[in-house]
Amino acid sequence: MASRKAQRLARTIVADFFLYNQNIIDKALKNDNLFEVLGGEIEDSIKFFIERADGESLTIFWDTLFNKIMQREAKLVEG
Repeated sequence: MASRKAQRLARTIVADFFLYNQNIIDKALKNDNLFEVLGGEIEDSIKFFIERADGESLTIFWDTLFNKIMQREAKLVEG
């Protein structure tokens, strides 16, 4: 099971990613090209997680990112 520290780290990184890229994320979700547009930023976030996660699985990061993307996309669809 993932440590609380790694889970907190993943949530913080993903929250910062969304905070600093919100307009780009919204546009990319509408255009269905999020990973093409923000691939470099996502890769940087992954590297940051790996450097600080003390060997924790990247699954924690991906689960957190995916959940946040789905939440944001749902808000965009709702209007």
